[in-house]
Amino acid sequence: MNPSFLAEKALSWQELRPELQLTELPHSRLDFFALQKRASAAIEQFLQNPHRHLFVLKGDEQGEYANLLEDFVTSRQQPDEQLHGVQYHVEQGDSFSFPRIFTEAAQHKEDNFVAKKRVASALHVDQFQLLGSVRLHPSSQEIQLNPGLVHQLNGGVLILAVGSLISQFDLWLRLKQLLLTQRFDWYSAHPFKDLPCDIPSYPLSLKVILLGNREELATLDELDADLYDLADYSEIESYYGIESAEQGLKWAQYVQSIANDHQLPQLTLDGLNKLYQLLVRESEDRAFVSISPLKLKTILAGCAILNQKETDSLLSAVDLEQFFQHKEMQQGFLKEHTYSDILHEQVYVATEGEIVGQINGLSVIEYPGTPMAFGEPSRISCIVQFGDGEVVDVERKSELAGNIHGKSIMIAEACLAHTLGFPSQLPFSASLVFEQSYGEIDGDSASLASFCVLASALADCPLPQSIAITGAIDQFGLVHSVGGVNAKIEGFFSICASRGLTGQQGVMLPSTVIHQLSLSEDVVNAVKTGQFFIYPVDDVYQACHILFQRDLVEEEGKAYNETNQPLSRLITQRIEQRAEQQLYKTSFWDWVLRKK
Repeated sequence: MNPSFLAEKALSWQELRPELQLTELPHSRLDFFALQKRASAAIEQFLQNPHRHLFVLKGDEQGEYANLLEDFVTSRQQPDEQLHGVQYHVEQGDSFSFPRIFTEAAQHKEDNFVAKKRVASALHVDQFQLLGSVRLHPSSQEIQLNPGLVHQLNGGVLILAVGSLISQFDLWLRLKQLLLTQRFDWYSAHPFKDLPCDIPSYPLSLKVILLGNREELATLDELDADLYDLADYSEIESYYGIESAEQGLKWAQYVQSIANDHQLPQLTLDGLNKLYQLLVRESEDRAFVSISPLKLKTILAGCAILNQKETDSLLSAVDLEQFFQHKEMQQGFLKEHTYSDILHEQVYVATEGEIVGQINGLSVIEYPGTPMAFGEPSRISCIVQFGDGEVVDVERKSELAGNIHGKSIMIAEACLAHTLGFPSQLPFSASLVFEQSYGEIDGDSASLASFCVLASALADCPLPQSIAITGAIDQFGLVHSVGGVNAKIEGFFSICASRGLTGQQGVMLPSTVIHQLSLSEDVVNAVKTGQFFIYPVDDVYQACHILFQRDLVEEEGKAYNETNQPLSRLITQRIEQRAEQQLYKTSFWDWVLRKK
């Protein structure tokens, strides 16, 4: 392979990590809902609309968001001195009369069913906490009425978790009736017992905000088809776009506000930039970073504890990098053992030399029950026999691969047939295998690698084992985006670095994933010194040009000789030679049989 040729096709080290466009530390405060334009506008409109009483809000971290939402709603409410609710009077019965309960308009804040709050949240409620209770003394038979959250928040806003209502669906039906009628009716808590006496209902004005993740909201929507006829909807966004310097400044203000609110050290300029880079790894998009208060609080608190930082000190890029490395070490047991198997050749992955019909694909490994996912190279091999045109995906055939993987292999086969201009089915049979793969695999990120290894086996041209590949292709040969590129690159780099970098190793990936890149210091430094390379490609033509240092198909106006023939010509020649040999064998045996 020609090192200078490959270096020209690679990304520079400056392109491997994003930089936050920030020139000075922010000093003004910015709260969470200042970054939630859609949700905050929708909530404000809901609060002002007297005809809407239910709001559904998608949010994943309900424990964190409930308190923030409570503060936000409180800040948007107008002062209200009006008394909401009633006073229930209970005339206890005796041996000669039944008990009697009646109401009168509330006169004092101390009345038993007067609203005590304007806003409150509850992530788990039962029937009695939410709707109150009717208690009957076991010996005296005296009746006691106890208010629930709906009574305490009459005229106000109640924030509830959807999960609690799904598990108690009857509770949701009662709440829904209350919101539709804006009136509270008493019912017996026991399905086979009546109330001890008639208890009058009364008007109850309430707004409810339901907070839940997408799966919970989908379940509630399935259980109640009329949900969104009754409810307004919006989402708490977990990521904030920072495509401009102004947005970057707002995000930095928010991070510093989180640190200040929780009495944690604030960040330096390079600390903010490093935090941004670490969060891009999680979001896989340079234009979006997490604004999860729980995630940011966890990172800042972890950095402060690990580096023994006081509240009045600052967290630098070094502190954040140490926290990241420490977290990797804590969670890296399975990753280390996986890489150890490769380094001890219990799992064979070549990182040097050239081999026909063999290539290193890249995948992301996720073990159930562990929070850490990591990249791992996988050896993909292909054997070709001239036959009836079937390409056997061994993983799919043995039921070790999912539907998306099976689809991607068929796309790779169709792309090759289209590129080479075969008139009908391929005039060969082939088998594609993920070697030493014993678990289920899925996804289409190996389709580019499958295309290249199939082309290698057909053309009898070797592939460099020093370059690992990830990317999805379509039938026309365009290379499309895949996920987990940072983990995939670092996984292959780790194996190469442990064996010793040769200056020829690297990773090929789609050009469309460059905005996902936020690589570790080790990878960036290796690229900077010319020991490792990242090759972006747009289509299979560019991929083959880099891997084989040949054109995939003949280009008009270009001269070819024995050393630089395009792959399509080599494949055609092999097919023709095989056809002639097959014809000769058939003619020979026909002649032998006629002689007999």
